[in-house]
Amino acid sequence: MRKHPNSLQNDAIRVRGARVHNLKGIDVDVPLGKLSVFCGVSGSGKSSLAFDTLYVEGQRRYVECFSPYVRQFLERLERPAADSIEPIPPALAVRQNSLGRSGKATVASVTEIYETLRLLYARVGRIICPGCGRRIARDTVESAAASVGDVAEGVRFQVAFPLRFESESGRARAEELALQEREGFSRAIVGNRTLPLSQAAAVELEQQPEAWIVVDRLVAGRTSEERLRESLETAFREGDGRTVLLVERGEGSPPAAGSEDFGQGATEPAIALVASIDDRSWHVHRLSERLVCVDCEREFLPPEPRLFSFNSPLGACPRCEGFGRVPAISWERLVPDPSKSLREGAIPAWTTPEFRHELDELLELAGDYGLPVDLPFAELGDEHRRLILEGVPERDFGGMVGFFRWLERHRYRREVRSVLKRWRAWQTCPTCEGGRLRPEALAVHLPGGPHIADFCRLTVEKAQALVRGLEERFTEHERAVSAMVLRELLARLDALDEVGLPYLTLDRRIGTLSGGEARRVKLAATLGCALSGALYVLDEPSAGLHPRDSRRVIEVIERLRDAGNTVVVVEHEDEFVLAADHIVEIGPGAGRSGGEVVFAGTPEALIADPQSLTGAYLSGRRRVEGRKVEGRNGRSSVGMLTLAGARGHNLKDITVEFPLGVLCVVTGVSGAGKSTLVEQTLYPAVCRALGRSSDGRPHALYDELTGAEALDDVVLCDPAPVGRTPRSSPVTYLKAFDEIRRVFAAAEDARLRGFDARQFSFNASGGGRCAKCKGSGAVEVDMQFRADIAIMCPECRGSRYRRDVLEVKYRGLSIAEVLDMTVAEAFTFFRTHAKLQKRLRFLKDVGLEYLPLGQPATTLSGGESQRLKLASFLAAGSAARTLFLIDEPT
Repeated sequence: MRKHPNSLQNDAIRVRGARVHNLKGIDVDVPLGKLSVFCGVSGSGKSSLAFDTLYVEGQRRYVECFSPYVRQFLERLERPAADSIEPIPPALAVRQNSLGRSGKATVASVTEIYETLRLLYARVGRIICPGCGRRIARDTVESAAASVGDVAEGVRFQVAFPLRFESESGRARAEELALQEREGFSRAIVGNRTLPLSQAAAVELEQQPEAWIVVDRLVAGRTSEERLRESLETAFREGDGRTVLLVERGEGSPPAAGSEDFGQGATEPAIALVASIDDRSWHVHRLSERLVCVDCEREFLPPEPRLFSFNSPLGACPRCEGFGRVPAISWERLVPDPSKSLREGAIPAWTTPEFRHELDELLELAGDYGLPVDLPFAELGDEHRRLILEGVPERDFGGMVGFFRWLERHRYRREVRSVLKRWRAWQTCPTCEGGRLRPEALAVHLPGGPHIADFCRLTVEKAQALVRGLEERFTEHERAVSAMVLRELLARLDALDEVGLPYLTLDRRIGTLSGGEARRVKLAATLGCALSGALYVLDEPSAGLHPRDSRRVIEVIERLRDAGNTVVVVEHEDEFVLAADHIVEIGPGAGRSGGEVVFAGTPEALIADPQSLTGAYLSGRRRVEGRKVEGRNGRSSVGMLTLAGARGHNLKDITVEFPLGVLCVVTGVSGAGKSTLVEQTLYPAVCRALGRSSDGRPHALYDELTGAEALDDVVLCDPAPVGRTPRSSPVTYLKAFDEIRRVFAAAEDARLRGFDARQFSFNASGGGRCAKCKGSGAVEVDMQFRADIAIMCPECRGSRYRRDVLEVKYRGLSIAEVLDMTVAEAFTFFRTHAKLQKRLRFLKDVGLEYLPLGQPATTLSGGESQRLKLASFLAAGSAARTLFLIDEPT
């Protein structure tokens, strides 16, 4: 192992004896406050050093600063295998595919723009009644008294409160009026007359929904402020927070349509009704201490941050539960091939063994209801489809509606969730119209601006312009309480703009973004934190970027560094490598051939270092020879796949022709619409044309697809993770482990013990796996409030199997020793097994010959995962006329 002098002892993170994954006890110094790039061939150990060593230790140390009570709610991280790591700042990471695919996650929520918006709307939002369009605010004694102060001197007015009649009996209503008389009130306004309460109780009241109990009759300008306030307080108290002010019409009194402030907090013009009482005209102003529209009688909730959260039961739309979409039944999804009849399996969801009984029930009752089961589904009439959809309740057949209701009730089962994901369609929620929030939240608007859902429908660029102009619409008080929130909101919007995403709408779901867009959104979220003195670890920020955008992202990363942070970037692209202050190259090879420090120093020294592979390419001593345009082995297209009218997201009703039988590349700047065109439009369209499911992927709009008759199959290779558990490995993912287990089951020792292939599986509960670790090779020790520690299983010593299974040998090696082989070693070891060698060859062809067969998939780098997935598709033995759609294989 090549050692380097400790030239960065001061102001550097000093890592000593790092042994994580394939790292071979290396010593390395990472300068603090600088931009460092870790480079090297894929699988050399860059991510092991950057993420599994530096980031994990930074996170672990930070979490340990909290009390034991707080730590139980935080992520538990085990100590990385290293002798020492000193000093280490708190760490943040931006990994590939780290955003997740939550159905609720949006650009605004991931960047915390939405959290800032919730606070802004809670502080300065104004409730606008959706029914009548008037502003809703709480009235108080002070605001009502101020309104009366605007009435011209000498104008008569009355203070009253409404008495609502709850019962239908006129006698009971009379008793309520009599009760008010005993409380000390003397007059009531019933209909268009003012009567003493004793007489009002005798009036026929069946047609009157309410009466107004008069508290006081006053004259503007001639009434003391103390008397006015006492009358208003009494009216609000006795009227359960409701008051009625009656101002006599005439010169100096507010007009009926009122352009002056009166009621509803005295901050917005109120529409006053005109009533004729005792042959005089009065303006009627209803006031309320509650957030109630006095015209529509609709009550609203007070604005608070929770009200605007679609993750909170208080704020989420009750119908869609905050998703903005509701499940729907789509014949396009359920019937991929309408040319098939019901008997032929036009509805694939009902052809599986678990749900075949649904189709059998339909076929059984079809004759009684005239449903043609041998006619192509496309030719069925509306009545026939309605029968399939709604079923026949009297015959105990629920149809598609009943089928999906049953699935929803049993969605806790994994196989049911898989069926739902595959066959269920979605439509915009009709209640919130995609806004995700309850109506009371959508009634809150910014002054002269939109409600929060409409704000999130804006692009980043338009949202920036709106926020910059908000202060002009605010009152002095609103400016004071929102100044800090507006600065934070604008800073986070600017961060999205700086990384080149001004065109994204804030409500865009994260699951619909391309890989490059998703990584830049996470980078913008990190930039918006405005931290200093932290350690940022970034995983290939160039992935998914067009060269045009690289410089902009580098400038953002340099801003992080200039703010006093330490930035570590795992990267291959030369522009990023040359922009570094310090470079660490890990190598020299991949897997067991890597894990050493090949170089540490400046970019200039890297280029001059004769032992550096990266330096050789940067200096031009070695180069990648490009293929000439005419050198395509004479291949020409064998057909054309034409997609017409594609208009998903930013695609503008385009028509694209894809030649078949050749390598066709879809390129363009990040965010141009490549993923929308290929993954969300072309792939579902081809799946539908071939009569198969698109596995629940989004279906972007298009008009027509032609040329699909030249295809037999379609395969999509996207960057989704290949495994989520330590038991997932290259050999299991490639389906090569089945053959290895059969080889061991055929061994003489296995036949003598009565072992079959199942005994050599570490995934099967009834097989020969270790009962202690359940086939993972390690057990977790609960450290209470500290991070759990994964230690080697004491029973199997990391081999994953029982002792009697390990005694079975093939060519002198046990199953555990075979799993510890690299792909290249296994390829030679199984030289007499052509079928197994064929699968392993695909791993060699994509450059993964250094991987151990049993290496946990959770420890693979991003590049290794992509190549493993590609090898798996190639090894699957797809049909001859297969369309492969590959998302950024580099």
